[in-house]
Amino acid sequence: MQPQQTSIWFLLWQLIRYAQSLYWVDTILWLFIAGLPALPGLVIREFFNTLTNQSSLSFSPWAWIALFLAIGLARIISIITGRITKTQHRFMMSALVRRNLLAELFRRPGAEPLTQANNHRHILSPSEIVSFFREDASQIEDNVVGTNEILGEGVFAIISLIILLNVNVTITLFVFIPLAVIAILIHRIAQRIKRYRRASRQATQQVTGMMGEIFAAVQAIQVAGAESTVLNRFRDLCDRRQRLMIQDQLLTSMLESSFENLVSLGTGAILLFAA
Repeated sequence: MQPQQTSIWFLLWQLIRYAQSLYWVDTILWLFIAGLPALPGLVIREFFNTLTNQSSLSFSPWAWIALFLAIGLARIISIITGRITKTQHRFMMSALVRRNLLAELFRRPGAEPLTQANNHRHILSPSEIVSFFREDASQIEDNVVGTNEILGEGVFAIISLIILLNVNVTITLFVFIPLAVIAILIHRIAQRIKRYRRASRQATQQVTGMMGEIFAAVQAIQVAGAESTVLNRFRDLCDRRQRLMIQDQLLTSMLESSFENLVSLGTGAILLFAA
């Protein structure tokens, strides 16, 4: 009978609740980190409006300079403080996952082998389990601490959208064309990304497991005279991992480059149409 799997969203919420105060402090700081860069544009707009008597503000030049300096100082403080809280949150999440994983291993019967969730016939070696402590814990850590950054960027995007709609509706709608292209692209290649990432992850496990088995059975390999066979098998696993990692990293780099170029093209189009 297969054990019932817990929802990933429930597990994510449980990890967030473990250090809830630190999570929300970090979230507030990242709201400032994401949102403060939009304030200088608004200040510059009001400054030029004062030159044409179209602004209700009547600051002196030194007041405008002080306002710019205050925004810059607030952003610096937010970034420094946010990095401190982010580092603490990251290490706390990864340490929690590794601690729970180690405790679960100690609770298991010594004679009961570990198997993969999607392939119960494949028994995991101790060296392969090391990959769970390293890659899997780091991946879970990235997912947990990345949610507050997404929240901050989302709030910043909504506020920016409202500001742009108040300036020009047509140009604002045109801005979302690159975003729509990105969303369609991600949706079409999502399965390929998952397949490449899963394959590279499993290849890393195989290489790590093979290394552990070689070091644990050095004398047996020497007695059997199987050095060349073992090395050839290890070389094949390394070559396969290299190919899969290159595919994964190449696809990731292409996506990141495409996203950055689409954003730049969208910004240029805004300036062009505004002119």
